[in-house]
Amino acid sequence: MSCSSSESGTLQLVTGEETDTFTQAPVPVSLEVDSIDSSGTSTKVATASLPTSQIDLGSFDPTAAGILQVTASDPLRPRILAGQSVVVLFGDIAGISLPVFIQRVGEFARLPQPPSDSRPSPVVGVISGRYVVVTGGSDPTLAATTTIYDLANMAPISPSVTLPSTPTSMAFAGLVGWLINGAGVSQYDFSSGSSASVILPTGPSYLDIAGGATVSAPDGSQYIVGATRTTGAATSAVLALDSNGNPSWLTLYAARLGAAAAWVPSVGLVVTGGNATAPGAEVIAVATASTGAPRDYPPDPSVGSGAATLDASQVLIAGGLLPDGSSAGVRVIDPSCTAQCAPATWQSLGTPIASAQAFAIDATSAVVVGSEPATGATPGLTHVYNVTSTATAEVPTKVPHHFATAVASPIGVVGSVLLLGGAPAIESLGW
Repeated sequence: MSCSSSESGTLQLVTGEETDTFTQAPVPVSLEVDSIDSSGTSTKVATASLPTSQIDLGSFDPTAAGILQVTASDPLRPRILAGQSVVVLFGDIAGISLPVFIQRVGEFARLPQPPSDSRPSPVVGVISGRYVVVTGGSDPTLAATTTIYDLANMAPISPSVTLPSTPTSMAFAGLVGWLINGAGVSQYDFSSGSSASVILPTGPSYLDIAGGATVSAPDGSQYIVGATRTTGAATSAVLALDSNGNPSWLTLYAARLGAAAAWVPSVGLVVTGGNATAPGAEVIAVATASTGAPRDYPPDPSVGSGAATLDASQVLIAGGLLPDGSSAGVRVIDPSCTAQCAPATWQSLGTPIASAQAFAIDATSAVVVGSEPATGATPGLTHVYNVTSTATAEVPTKVPHHFATAVASPIGVVGSVLLLGGAPAIESLGW
């Protein structure tokens, strides 16, 4: 922000479904608002004493854009509460009050006006860092419906959209969604409501990737890794979408089922587990190769682990189940290791969890989300852990979730997540 203009606006602090955000001990006494531009440069915009719920932003350059980050503190603790906006053009908030969700760090909090959508195992994606799309899932009565939550206005969008197909995998190129399931591939333009079927390049089939997780790279490219699905046939197929949404095929060294996958800068796509006989990890160096190169790790038969990139030489693999149903634990691999490699073991989780997801906080800690295996027709309870090499702590959710899905939060710092599904609530974990 800049004082080169007389434009002004305010922030409205929103605490959602929580009533003790500002009063729980330790009680914050002051608040700071910073503007963060696309290069990551932070500029102090405003300060205020608490209690207050509205912050005057002063004058700013209406042509500038960025994130508005709010932090509340006391003299001993610099970060008791935190929250941030989506990326905004500051001219768009001139003369209005922009809602910003703020919560206690290290805890879950429920977003306001949650949709009444409690489907287990939803397919979740984020459009343009603002709109959370919730669709699919394991409840046949809800799977064909789609909910969109607007993180700028902190409310569901109405009316809801009707997608041309119910995806088991999903990716976005701008405002266009790629919807993949066992019947084919289609595109849906969320700005116009138009849809079209897609013919993939020659190579594997959509059947080889349907149900796979989408891994994103910093350059905007995305990789739908069929091997990460936990049901169906083992597969080596990966559908790559460049930043413009142009598709191409990549191939893993080994077919896998229930693998974990992560993008590592300067390395490429790292895939582990899901095969009891193949090397435990492999890398597709996308910049120079279209096929996987094995790493000399012992075979990893785990199914349903999550992966997160801690740094250029560490990938966290967490959760998942071994063939006997026991936990596969928490371990770290080095994707650059090529001979006599062995994972480093971190502190184990408290409960065996399947369909795990992992999100790095920094090089030494991460968030792990997963659910207990189903018992009969009852979906498994979702657990969330903060893990380090020496300790594991469960982070309680505000309400019980069953077979929930997590996504990296656009309204939080690195490591923050949104938890959706298995309860009529959207919960945010911020740091």
